[in-house]
Amino acid sequence: MSKKVVIFGANGFLGGEFAEQFIENGDSVVSVSRTGEPLGNKSWYSKVDWKVGNALSKGFWTQYLKDADVVVDTIGEYQEDANEDLTFRKVNYQSALNIADAAEENKVPIFIYISADDIPGANEKYISTKRDAEENLNKRNFRTIILRPSRMVTDDDVVDSDSPHRSIPASMVALAGLDAVDNAKENVILGVNDIDS
Repeated sequence: MSKKVVIFGANGFLGGEFAEQFIENGDSVVSVSRTGEPLGNKSWYSKVDWKVGNALSKGFWTQYLKDADVVVDTIGEYQEDANEDLTFRKVNYQSALNIADAAEENKVPIFIYISADDIPGANEKYISTKRDAEENLNKRNFRTIILRPSRMVTDDDVVDSDSPHRSIPASMVALAGLDAVDNAKENVILGVNDIDS
């Protein structure tokens, strides 16, 4: 059965992988981002309903979650930019809560959140804001699928490591998320080994 999927950040690297995979699965995709439709001419772009909205604050964009079956939050900040007020707390945590509030208001049954692996040497505030968001999401009135990849790469990049914190193709992360939508019956957290299996 076709699903309505709302992706926050389908114009980004990982969000685009999710959009393409859901479209190939026969689902309809709405993208919500601050910039709307990306430049370029990938074949799947014309199949996405591109919307402008800023999840860093609550607003009109919440209407796009009406009748959605799945919400995917790919928003993430790897480096704080104090000049732009793009802190880990605001981007990685508060935006997730804003999206979660809208998902609950619209009774969306499934929420996919892109978190992060406990990568050695990663900024502690980056990881802690992701974990704080996970904790909040797992208490909500929807089924939560949390993905914890390490560094994500393209399908063309060679990944031959068996390191616990190895790089993973973004397409594998998206496919793991789609599989969990269909097969997980309760909240799940999928780490590097779960995604790359």
